[in-house]
Amino acid sequence: MRDNKITKLTLAGMFAALAFCCFSYLRIEVPMGLGLTGKIYIGHAFIILSALVVGAKYGALSGAIGLTLADVLAGYTTSAPPTFAAKFILGWSVAFLAHSVMHLRDAAPDKKDRIVVAAAVGGSVVNVVTEPLIRFSFKYFVLGYARQVAYVSALNCAVSMALSAIPSVLVAVVLYKVLQRGALRNMGLES
Repeated sequence: MRDNKITKLTLAGMFAALAFCCFSYLRIEVPMGLGLTGKIYIGHAFIILSALVVGAKYGALSGAIGLTLADVLAGYTTSAPPTFAAKFILGWSVAFLAHSVMHLRDAAPDKKDRIVVAAAVGGSVVNVVTEPLIRFSFKYFVLGYARQVAYVSALNCAVSMALSAIPSVLVAVVLYKVLQRGALRNMGLES
């Protein structure tokens, strides 16, 4: 039992580091108008993958910690608290859909691919909806931004998250399939 917890914690740390690296070094900044930029990156792929492999607790925390540290170290300090909440919800929702609703571990081998895709897409949709709401609320109620500024920022976030979700889901599904055939089986974490 102890070895399984250590393995999960190690994997969660690795996924957090990969999400951090994707945001810090592999993001594409896209002008969105009104002086704002959107960020497209595949860091969500590793949150999704972590939630699928190690479950809700470690999966949600790995994404929240990895991308919150990326925000802080990239100079987006005021974005760190909403990032933590939004990425925690992303990881938790993927794990909840995959393991509690669709029972990934007990599913027949021919149904696992569909479950992984459905959980990844479902979690990404949750993120596209909740992250802009979290960011609007934080900017408007906590930081005291004008309503219009917080609203435009939330719209920018929604577009960025929707654009980032597409490659993130694709990468997460492909990497999960690769891990499922080898590493997960060898570690006893096969779903």
